[in-house]
Amino acid sequence: MNVIRNLLNRYVYQDWNIAIADIADDLSPVNIKWMKHSYHDRWFADPFIVDETDENYIILVEECMLDTQKGRLARLTVAKNDCKLVKNETILDLPTHLSFPNIIQVSGQMYMYPENGKARNTKLYKYGRTVELCGKLSSLPLADATIFKYEDSFYMLFTIGENCNGNILQIYRSNQPLSGYIFHQEIKFDNNIARRAGNVFTWKGHLISPAQVCNHNYGEGVSFQEISFTGDKIQLNEIKRLYPPTKMYPEGFHTFNVFGDKVVIDGYRYGSKFLHDLYFKIRG
Repeated sequence: MNVIRNLLNRYVYQDWNIAIADIADDLSPVNIKWMKHSYHDRWFADPFIVDETDENYIILVEECMLDTQKGRLARLTVAKNDCKLVKNETILDLPTHLSFPNIIQVSGQMYMYPENGKARNTKLYKYGRTVELCGKLSSLPLADATIFKYEDSFYMLFTIGENCNGNILQIYRSNQPLSGYIFHQEIKFDNNIARRAGNVFTWKGHLISPAQVCNHNYGEGVSFQEISFTGDKIQLNEIKRLYPPTKMYPEGFHTFNVFGDKVVIDGYRYGSKFLHDLYFKIRG
């Protein structure tokens, strides 16, 4: 069984990695540097840069172990000059799958609200040198939730349930950042671009929310959606759609997180696209 698993991991299943890039005037990532590491038993995705030094970026990621196909959360120290992995620290590992380690800062303290759908809710953790459970953000198992503030309100965007990769976006609202979120509105797109791909950021004076394109496969690319308001209701207007920006990880990407003048993305590939397609055709 180990031989079969190793062959599937090497040739059939997805292999994800993260990269740091500059942002072109049209939002495209350019001067892309894919992270260099020596692991063969895991992959990395869902990156969020949370800090930097003169030499390194500090990045939170989903780290998926190939033997279990279960994600845990890691803090990576990545060199700025060559994007080489310097240090890897596991910060949260539970019996259930973890991903999308999003961060919100409140009064100088960072809080993490990762995705953990199997737990049937979304917990809140105080983030520092260690990670400490400090409450519950929602009683719902939020998929790739992201919070942003507009005027005096906080808005939380997410998808949920069996159709979390579909076309229906849920928006909840609160007057405080870490609790009290209640249903505000629902947006239905005409294709599968509801699931979020990273935090809201400002571009040329506009609020932009990146979302995943999942029409044919999970995480095919990123849809950039401009946020506008009519009264207190949100509109999301797609202004650009971007597919994998390099040939090194050509099959898809589903994270776009801005940090200063940089962006951190992810991407995936197969050891053999032919064997991947053949395996799933035979398996049905």
